Amino acid sequence: MTIAEIQQEIMRMKKEQDVCILAHAYQGQEILEVADYMGDSYGLSVQASKSNCKGMIMCGVRFMAETVKILSPEKTVYLSNPIAGC
Repeated sequence: MTIAEIQQEIMRMKKEQDVCILAHAYQGQEILEVADYMGDSYGLSVQASKSNCKGMIMCGVRFMAETVKILSPEKTVYLSNPIAGC
């Protein structure tokens, strides 16, 4: 599968699963291209709290996902790499 095909599948699945992708600015271009929001950790948490999506995928480190959950306790938060740390 090519990167473009993977990205298309991710876009399809985001709609199907009602999730948004939050990507910290240091992520690779391939991830940033499919992200719904890009920015710093706090900014992403604020964006997540404003989103109508029921799920959030954090492409960053653990504390960022924890901050999203604190600001959006009703949403399901997934961490793309559970062992990612600072």
